[in-house]
Amino acid sequence: MNSPLINIHSHSFDENNLTIFQGEIGLLNKWFSLGIHPCDADSPEPLKNFLNQLNLPNCLALGEIGLDKLKGPHLKTQIQVFEKQIELSEKLNLPVIIHCVKAWNELKIIKRQLKPTQPWVFHGFSKANILEDVLSQGLFVSFGEAIIRNPKLLAASTHVPLEKLFFETDDSNVSIETIYSEFAKAKQITLQELKEIQFNNFKRVFKKWKSG
Repeated sequence: MNSPLINIHSHSFDENNLTIFQGEIGLLNKWFSLGIHPCDADSPEPLKNFLNQLNLPNCLALGEIGLDKLKGPHLKTQIQVFEKQIELSEKLNLPVIIHCVKAWNELKIIKRQLKPTQPWVFHGFSKANILEDVLSQGLFVSFGEAIIRNPKLLAASTHVPLEKLFFETDDSNVSIETIYSEFAKAKQITLQELKEIQFNNFKRVFKKWKSG
């Protein structure tokens, strides 16, 4: 089987690759993730309103959710909404797409307190200085456009265990193929090897996905 390119977090559709679209969607043939972003934590819809969407067979994850110290309401409010969604992810057996801006220490404390069993994926990872600590807490990390723009981050990304790694385009115009290629070149592995590893990671984490 020729493994597809995996894009675990995108704000646009991609018909050529296996992509998780971020946001509510009514099309059953599209994979998506859904959650209350920390910037919207002061005026969230009741979580029960998400249940119908989260229970759809093509909803693969809860997210993006998390904490953001640069935008959004008071951190206390963000934490309350985040913790409720973590409880929901555990109840529904959905992995979590994490948004974290300057709030890693707070997220780490919450993870230790709640002891979640579902995988957490730190999306749009861009801070090489906390990479080792994030991995030590059991999170997956997802890299996007930043590894193309930041040589230091690209070098750091090659030290991530391959079984803890994902890639994404988020809201950038860079293709997922370009991100894969840059990493594969830096890691000195073939693109096909990387695709196979990513596909195995994807099937292990996003368990609602079914081929065909």
